[in-house]
Amino acid sequence: MAWDMQKLIRSFFASNASVTIIVLLLIMVFLMREGAGFLGTYKHELEIYRKAGLELCDLVDRPLAQHQDLSSKLRRAVTTSIDPLIQSTRARRDAAFYIKREIEQSTTLPREALTQALEKTPALDPAKLDQLRRQVASETAAAAATAAISNLFSAEEVARLRREMSLLSPEVTEMPSFLTELSAAFRVMDKEAKQKYTQLIEASDLFEEAPDSLRAMLSELKEDVLFTKEAAMEYFTLEEGRQKLLKAAEVATDLKEKADLLAEAEASKTEEPNYQENLAPVLERREELQEHITQYADSITEALKTLPKTGDVPEATKLLAEVHEHMPLHVQAMRKSLTEIKEWQAEKPVSIITVVGAFFFGSAWLTNSSWQDFFGFVPLLAGSVVIALIAIVIATPLSVAAAIYTNQFASDREKEFIKPVIEFIQAIPSVVLGFIGISLLGDLIKDMSEIPWLSGLPGFPIQERLNMFNAGCLLALMAIPTMFSLAEDALNNVPQAYIDASDALGATKLQTVFRVIVPAALSGIAAAVLLGLGRVIGETMVVLLVAGNRIAIPDFGVGPGFIFQPAHTLTGIIAQELGEVSRGSAHWQALFMVGIVLFAISLLVNGCARAVVRRFETPKA
Repeated sequence: MAWDMQKLIRSFFASNASVTIIVLLLIMVFLMREGAGFLGTYKHELEIYRKAGLELCDLVDRPLAQHQDLSSKLRRAVTTSIDPLIQSTRARRDAAFYIKREIEQSTTLPREALTQALEKTPALDPAKLDQLRRQVASETAAAAATAAISNLFSAEEVARLRREMSLLSPEVTEMPSFLTELSAAFRVMDKEAKQKYTQLIEASDLFEEAPDSLRAMLSELKEDVLFTKEAAMEYFTLEEGRQKLLKAAEVATDLKEKADLLAEAEASKTEEPNYQENLAPVLERREELQEHITQYADSITEALKTLPKTGDVPEATKLLAEVHEHMPLHVQAMRKSLTEIKEWQAEKPVSIITVVGAFFFGSAWLTNSSWQDFFGFVPLLAGSVVIALIAIVIATPLSVAAAIYTNQFASDREKEFIKPVIEFIQAIPSVVLGFIGISLLGDLIKDMSEIPWLSGLPGFPIQERLNMFNAGCLLALMAIPTMFSLAEDALNNVPQAYIDASDALGATKLQTVFRVIVPAALSGIAAAVLLGLGRVIGETMVVLLVAGNRIAIPDFGVGPGFIFQPAHTLTGIIAQELGEVSRGSAHWQALFMVGIVLFAISLLVNGCARAVVRRFETPKA
């Protein structure tokens, strides 16, 4: 029987296409299998979190966490107010003590030799002691004479410093008189400065001490509820192991092996904690907890009344304004917790809607915690989206402009140079680009942000060299080859008839390019941008190395400068944590859920690209 070659070739390519589809389906099945149980596992953990009473403590602890930030701002306001008044005297004191330390370090050997000789029993020969003393005095005098002394001191003070420092010896316990005077002058100036800002300091101290009693009580309650949670987790771990032993015993054929498995299962049997009984002492102190919250809210409200609204320096004024802005919101949040504590019920069931909301709308990704793990998707999604948008905003004009020039204006010789160079970027390993971001680009951006005449730009000067902008720049570089090639293909696919018609109407080259060719290729260019977006969203190594890996929603309130904040991404969290978690745990399943969502986003982006192409493509005759 003769073989039909056309059918064979057709079957060959069809089978390859089928393999691709099958592999894609297997990937989807694998992701779903590993991540499907996450919602149930997380629901179980949140139920224990509620029944054990951890949720009750967090009703207070979460709004109270803002206290540390506000207290830090107040301390900085105090410091920036006092520093200008004491800076000079403190600098003189510190400079003098630095000289003393340098001289003592440079004469360490003779000083140690004299110290050891003085401690010997019986005492060393007086002649040898005198020789050691002369050696210490000689080297100390030489060090004092050559010591570099700051220009903070006058010529007379420099002479006095050298004279007193030359007398330093292990046998002299008294501080040099000039250093004593400088220390006394600093204490006087510090006291005067603090007296000037007494109101600010007292308000800061009152605010800092306000939560002490509340934190002490909360710490006691946390110990009680954490004990219940640990007992519950131990119970469920043992029970899971016991069920596995019982299943193994059911299929065991050897009677002795079966008996051993049943005995081991019986030995691991334990009772589930009585949540109501364990939580009763905590609930009995609910009113006491509310009293402490009320006292705390009243204390910081009073502190706010006495807190100045402005300072003598711009930085202090800015910090005080922020405290005055956020303090009432903090008080409001603390008072709101009173109602939440009163209405809180440990028996309230955790619905699957609550679990879905906790994952897809949660603002905290907290793992390996001794308190409670939380898997909030929003910080990771925000980091991925912001970095991807930065990359697309940078890459789109560069790649499209390069494609237009190469396709329409470049000579054949230029094309032979430009296209291979741009496409070569795609061959650079992403880890190498990450090294460039760490060692070169991050430092370059940070150094540029510290240039005085650029200080007015949003986010400048930059605090962190590893940030979203750094990652976005590198991802833009990685996306340019893909977007360039696809955009140029779109320009090539414009029918020649369009160009001929434009030339016949007398249009110039520029008019033809920007009024005929580019609009006709717009669908392909849009698809190139979308595919570039899919490329950068799925990138892992670069963002893991240079994005900063801080799991937090960017502070969009600071304006455009938020792009210079560190962040974490969907791909980065999987690469960073998957190798460190136990298989089958809630953390493991949560990472696969992130992978499922990432997979869905990639399919959506590619689907949008396909839809754009189909929307604008020329119908076939």
